[in-house]
Amino acid sequence: MVRTPPLRSQPSAPSAHTPPHIQSYIDKAIAAALKDPVGRRDFALAADGARIAKKLTFPLDPADLSVPRPPENVLDEDLRSASCWSFWGTEGQVAIKVPEFIYPTHVTIDHVLHEIAADLKQAPRQIVVWGLLEGAGNLKRYADALDSFRTSALNSTGEGPPVTGGGSFLPLAVFDYGIHSGSHIQTFPVDPPIIHSLIYFGVFVFEIRSNWGAESTRLYRVRVHGLQVPM
Repeated sequence: MVRTPPLRSQPSAPSAHTPPHIQSYIDKAIAAALKDPVGRRDFALAADGARIAKKLTFPLDPADLSVPRPPENVLDEDLRSASCWSFWGTEGQVAIKVPEFIYPTHVTIDHVLHEIAADLKQAPRQIVVWGLLEGAGNLKRYADALDSFRTSALNSTGEGPPVTGGGSFLPLAVFDYGIHSGSHIQTFPVDPPIIHSLIYFGVFVFEIRSNWGAESTRLYRVRVHGLQVPM
């Protein structure tokens, strides 16, 4: 005779009726987790038409030939470990052509979560953001605002990024991305004289001048924020 083992008690299923105040708390927690912490439109998003200007981007040779990590990755929202631009050394620049001219106000650097980064020293450290000066109207605005540019803290950053392609560039922001910050996503303001000048830009260069001590550098995502130029 085969004996049937005794049935073990199973944990009770959660109630189908969650109290309204608990459900409200859950809904708010989920919404907060899904909400983008920056809260600004990203004009440097490939899905919206942003593109890499390769003639103004270097180095193009990947740090790891077995896993290509091209500069196009910085225009993607994906922050998985392999989805980045990776290159040997500590210096480089990536140029981005946005889908429309904008008045820039802020830029954002995204890195992989610091807790899961394979080597956090690969994160960029000092970054200078440049804007390509184009158009007769912008040249006049530049001339009108020249005095304020000369007294700006950015006046010592140089004449332009290492690769200019013959273009004229203005420094928009200079900052350090912090690996000891509480967030892996960090937003930085554009220099006030640039904002007040009402000069608009369609090409932005992110020049990486150093990282945090590794032999290679990884840049996961950059964002460019601002206001659309009325046409």
